Amino acid sequence: MSLRKQLLNLLFPPRCPFCNQPLHDAETGPCPDCQQAPFWTQGAQGVARGQNFVRCACAGWYRGGLRDSLRRFKFSGQKGYAATYGPILAQAVRTYLPGSYDVLTWVPVSPARRKERRLRQRGYDQAQLLAQATAQALGTEAVSLLAKTGHNAPQSSLTQGSQRRSNVAGVYTVPQPEAVAGRRVLVIDDILTTGATLEEAARTLRAAGAAQVVAAVLARTPGKQDIAP
Repeated sequence: MSLRKQLLNLLFPPRCPFCNQPLHDAETGPCPDCQQAPFWTQGAQGVARGQNFVRCACAGWYRGGLRDSLRRFKFSGQKGYAATYGPILAQAVRTYLPGSYDVLTWVPVSPARRKERRLRQRGYDQAQLLAQATAQALGTEAVSLLAKTGHNAPQSSLTQGSQRRSNVAGVYTVPQPEAVAGRRVLVIDDILTTGATLEEAARTLRAAGAAQVVAAVLARTPGKQDIAP
């Protein structure tokens, strides 16, 4: 460890991205307690089925420390969390999606036009950072295949599945169809709620010629049948 990093750690001790407690010198996060936390999925919980995507690997539940962590990642400038998220999501991909993709990409946020403020205000695309960290852990690279063609309301502001589907209908495009034609695509996003965003991204990729689409998210929103601990 460099002297500069040692000094930074003394002044600003590293913290677990999930419980926000200080980490010991040898830890990089999550801390031992959060590694065993009940917000991680197990077995069949780690797979969600789709229509336009074959299946989605889900590392955890969007609740507790994982929910709080993702909110800080998305809305409080904690983009460094991606370095911890990447290996976690990569393990979910290895477990649930082995040998099922040729290229890895992500669901983009709104383009940085003046009237579309999300990317400009946040300063980064959280799904892109997550995809890049996941790709690095998998020994591959994240490739930009999808583009967002217009502004839509944040999905988090909508509660009904029909509203979410309508909100994202037609908002994605594939600028270079030859990059996806005949290929199996893995799409990375941060959270799966109703699946509307991933379904539209997958539909767009398939319309451009993708042979198959699978997906992976760090967290899925529990349904009524999922009893929180």
